[in-house]
Amino acid sequence: MRQSRYNVAVERGDRTWVHNGVSGQVFAVDSGEWSGVLAFLDGDYTHMPTVETLRHLTVARMLVNDDADELGVLERRYRAATSDRSSFGLTIVSSLGCNFDCPYCFEDKPAAILDAETERLLMEVLEAQLDTIERFHVTWYGGEPLLARDRIDSLSQGFIERTKAAEVEYAAAIVTNGYLLTPDVARRLTALQVRRAQITLDGPAETHDRMRPLRSGRGTFDVVMDNVVACADLLPISIRVNLDASNAGEYVRLLDLLVERGLSGRVTVHPGQIVAYPDQAGAPSETYRPHCFTMPEFAQVEREFLAAAYERGLAKPRLPKPIGSPCTAVRTNELVVGARGELYKCYDNVGDPREVIGHLRSWQDPNDRVLKWLRYDPFADERCRSCVALPTCMGGCAHHEMTFPGDSKCSTFRLTHRRQVEEYAAAAEVGDVRAHASLPIVSVS
Repeated sequence: MRQSRYNVAVERGDRTWVHNGVSGQVFAVDSGEWSGVLAFLDGDYTHMPTVETLRHLTVARMLVNDDADELGVLERRYRAATSDRSSFGLTIVSSLGCNFDCPYCFEDKPAAILDAETERLLMEVLEAQLDTIERFHVTWYGGEPLLARDRIDSLSQGFIERTKAAEVEYAAAIVTNGYLLTPDVARRLTALQVRRAQITLDGPAETHDRMRPLRSGRGTFDVVMDNVVACADLLPISIRVNLDASNAGEYVRLLDLLVERGLSGRVTVHPGQIVAYPDQAGAPSETYRPHCFTMPEFAQVEREFLAAAYERGLAKPRLPKPIGSPCTAVRTNELVVGARGELYKCYDNVGDPREVIGHLRSWQDPNDRVLKWLRYDPFADERCRSCVALPTCMGGCAHHEMTFPGDSKCSTFRLTHRRQVEEYAAAAEVGDVRAHASLPIVSVS
């Protein structure tokens, strides 16, 4: 028997906290008992751990047989997840056009609203799947999706009617800049089974307005903030704060403003890394690269951001969960649908004609561009095979790897796993994460 290669163990006082990426579980054990475990694994039976401790560690995959093929387990998990056809997912660009003019946007955004023909084709695609799927999920995306509220409304009603009749589970989410998210709109989205909204605020007013102005140049902060306050109890809202070298010093002021507006415990916040894509011709982000953090720089800023958010009741300590596959781009039965019915595999490519893999009219017969996504294989990459973060990122961002290979595709857990487990353990010690009553194993929330 041996330790899992995906364990991260940290000591805090007289306890050792062990996180396992394959199971996603955390085990807190007396440090003396943990020393006994390590000695036992080395063949020293002088201070034997209890049978119960060994059982818990084994159930949580923290101890495995000497010949256990953990990479094989993860590879089978990855193959099953990427080829799974019991679930069908669409990211739908209801409006490629946008009312904002963000200098770091990765999209070239000509005005385009999803039309009646594309709506009809979307219904046909769903109907072709209903006999074989158990779940259908949609992400409304843009541009700014709420510029096409009528299309979201009619499509959602059609999706709900058809999935209900077929006894297929349905849920949706929306990524919106928040400018048009009034309480009436939020209530309607909730009725249409939209379960969460992601909204971006990039700092206090002067910073946000510089980074996310209207196309006219006017600021947007006050309207978006008022909408978040008004809608926070109507629709679960996650606030993304995009960070780069120009605004990273401003996020504390933003977090304090969120607290002042009564949003502690009502919304969650998380940092986002701004990435300048050189492969998106015509997109503003082509010229934005000098402002962007490297992955190691962002990993450090992320920890500082989340600590500040936690102190203010705007985030909960959490560890990454084990996953089967990283994203839509590598999953066989998921597509990104442009406003004109064109198809992509990655939402980072929306608006780029060079990355179109087909059209809704012939969605089952994509062109060869789809192959680069479906052939993405983290298990052929020695960096991934040897990485402690593999169970929780499964190769990370395929688009980043194809665009600028290196650390940029990785999750920050690769770089800060010990620190993340330490932060989680500190919160657990004061009761800020959920623990099972029957086992001394804390589930990652």
